[in-house]
Amino acid sequence: MTRISKNSLIGVAVVAVLVLGLVWLRWGPDTWKVQITGVTGDGRDVQYRIETVHAGTTDTLIFVNEDAGFTPPYLKFDSARLQSIASRITRECPRQPVTVHGYGLRIPFMDMFPNAVAIDAPERCLGAPSDSGDAKVSMH
Repeated sequence: MTRISKNSLIGVAVVAVLVLGLVWLRWGPDTWKVQITGVTGDGRDVQYRIETVHAGTTDTLIFVNEDAGFTPPYLKFDSARLQSIASRITRECPRQPVTVHGYGLRIPFMDMFPNAVAIDAPERCLGAPSDSGDAKVSMH
């Protein structure tokens, strides 16, 4: 391998690492403080979606809720369970701000939404309607 091609290969590798690092920082994990206003989808024919507004505003943010499979570092396989938790929060505490953990960006012209991976909510919002809010539900 010639010296120029070796240096070029190293340069391309450095640029690739920098680009991947910037993409990770921009599209990587994030948290949002929101109020869940609704849930849609059946997970098969219609994709799961979690409809929210940013806490204390009227700005909407819609999350897709889909399994990431073996895509590192998320390894998400429980979208139906997370959808159930989001649905319970809309019934039990519709005005309660919660923290949604996820990754990705909202890009309207590409029909892209951030993917929710976990929801942190007060225990009283997670209990079944017949409970008095004493249920213990783990969301991670």
